[in-house]
Amino acid sequence: MIESFTQLLHQKTKRKGMKTAAIVADLLHISEDAAYRRIRNPESLRAVELVILAKEFNIDLNTLINLGNNWFQGEFKQINQQFTLDNLFTDINSMLQKCIERPHSYIAYGAKEIPLFYYFWFPALAAFKNFVWQRDFLNHPELKNQSFQASLCPVNPKFQSIASQYLQLPSEEIWSYETLFSTLYQIKYYQESGLFKNQNEFQAVMDDYDMLIEHIHEQASIGKKMHPIQSYLQGGDYKLYFTPLVTNDNTILFKTTRENVAWVVSQMCGVMQSDCAHWVDASQNWLETCKQNGTLLSISGNGPRNKFLRQEYHAKKRLLGL
Repeated sequence: MIESFTQLLHQKTKRKGMKTAAIVADLLHISEDAAYRRIRNPESLRAVELVILAKEFNIDLNTLINLGNNWFQGEFKQINQQFTLDNLFTDINSMLQKCIERPHSYIAYGAKEIPLFYYFWFPALAAFKNFVWQRDFLNHPELKNQSFQASLCPVNPKFQSIASQYLQLPSEEIWSYETLFSTLYQIKYYQESGLFKNQNEFQAVMDDYDMLIEHIHEQASIGKKMHPIQSYLQGGDYKLYFTPLVTNDNTILFKTTRENVAWVVSQMCGVMQSDCAHWVDASQNWLETCKQNGTLLSISGNGPRNKFLRQEYHAKKRLLGL
């Protein structure tokens, strides 16, 4: 257990750009020489010192007792009044910034819904998705009896940089029919139920969603990320896959030169994130399975791309009366 603890300690201090002995000395109020002795001979660490270091670096000591190849250390954050969507966006902002700062980073996204990074460029759609999440998934009491209007749930402007950050990073996204159609079903439900404040609110959301899907089509056609308004602004390489046989669960894999972290973002419960090797590997393997059972829509996949993002999209809209 002790050796595993010091290994984790080295990993976490390295990721933060810290010198292990210096930070241990500071936290335990000892000299750096004494800190070096504890690191070289970890059995000399006292129980209280283990607890101090574990708390500082978020190391779960329970996981080290029966450490095996499948051990798991992660963090689960339930989206509620304590951990809000703003907190989630702050975490995403921080993770994207790390990726930007570290060369050769990339993101793989198994999308159950449209990757949320894009919403920040489409304010009516962003407000609608925020409203649906708050009202229907988080049961926000102040919204339960409200009809949708964008002014009720605007996205905090400080998070608009998330879309620009994502633009810069090479990425691959794996979509299914659910990815493309789930928001259409939400819009249809709100329309049928009279939950749009007025026709203008409905049309603004629908127009934004149409523009977003066309934006994805244009990105895929050139294999580069683009700004939806200023199309001359291009970013990282972009690969889009369509998989009809399997479904994803909003798995996001952040890969950098220093660390690999896998997130699963669930509307039902929250966010699970971990850098454990077998968790990251399992996430990577699942995304690879989805790709192998799918079709590449970027650059050369002109026929399948038009079929999925134009023909089938507009056919579904007609079917739903949208």
